Amino acid sequence: MTTTHAPLFGERSLTLVAGLFPEPVAARRAAEALRTRLSADEREITVVAPGDPDIARTLEPEQRGIWHTMLRSHALLGALGFGLGLLLAAALIVGGWAAAVASPWATTAAAAGFMAIAGMLVAGLLTLRPDRALVIRRVRHALRHGRTAVVAHPRDEAAAHEASAALEAAGAEVVRSV
Repeated sequence: MTTTHAPLFGERSLTLVAGLFPEPVAARRAAEALRTRLSADEREITVVAPGDPDIARTLEPEQRGIWHTMLRSHALLGALGFGLGLLLAAALIVGGWAAAVASPWATTAAAAGFMAIAGMLVAGLLTLRPDRALVIRRVRHALRHGRTAVVAHPRDEAAAHEASAALEAAGAEVVRSV
């Protein structure tokens, strides 16, 4: 998925693919083959060894993009929720629900407010990316146990699928976000 198809996201790579190897040599060889296969550079495909001081930046290199995701998703989904709340309030009032008809302003304010908050809660989930957190946790666990990881940040679904297949063919245990 690219940002042109996902206006809520500010990151260039929405998917995180990691291959966990028992030996550093196999990981480096797989990373080089994957870079060639995907025409990617060293920022998109990285080898992470136990004790690497830049592990956080390797796993989440787009800190600025995450902030953009947070701002975009909260603004867009909050506004969408607000609009849906207005429509819900209008439907309740026009539908003749007694409480809504008796207090249309309160109904409108409550529906729009609650729906805007609901939209922003969904935006919070998109920003936190729990699917990526699971991959990061698995990579960190493998590194603590002496394994080496190849981390790929593919730009679209085809590249993510290709990276997963290539790492698996190289003998890695593959973990991947959505």
